[in-house]
Amino acid sequence: MKMNRVITMLTNAKIFIILALCFSGTLVTTSCYYDKEEYLYPDLPCDTTRLMSYSEDVVPILSVNCYNCHSLVNAPVYGEGLVLEGYNNLRIYLYEYPDVLVNSIKQNGQALSMPRDAAKLDKCSISDIEVWIKQGQKNN
Repeated sequence: MKMNRVITMLTNAKIFIILALCFSGTLVTTSCYYDKEEYLYPDLPCDTTRLMSYSEDVVPILSVNCYNCHSLVNAPVYGEGLVLEGYNNLRIYLYEYPDVLVNSIKQNGQALSMPRDAAKLDKCSISDIEVWIKQGQKNN
């Protein structure tokens, strides 16, 4: 009877050790897993060869990222009077301050970083605005 109890205790100990090893192995293989951003979100090339359109390319970027402060309605309160909404307003601003908009959205330290208190625009949005400006800022 004593022998059966010893065998049972040894068997239980082996089961406990095996379960502990399995659990710790699972912890080691599933914890401390770090994805690299460049692998998860590869830097896809932007199409800078096409003709950029003010209405189809520039306005959607500005409306999502800029108009909450720089629209006709919000600029006096939140945008220090700077209105970027509407082709003529944007064109006048670009004429008076040719590099400020691009430097602001690039957040390169050469102008006030925009959008304020928000994430930097994605690379292709910045590129689309730059290309549109280089292509002559057409109202198309």
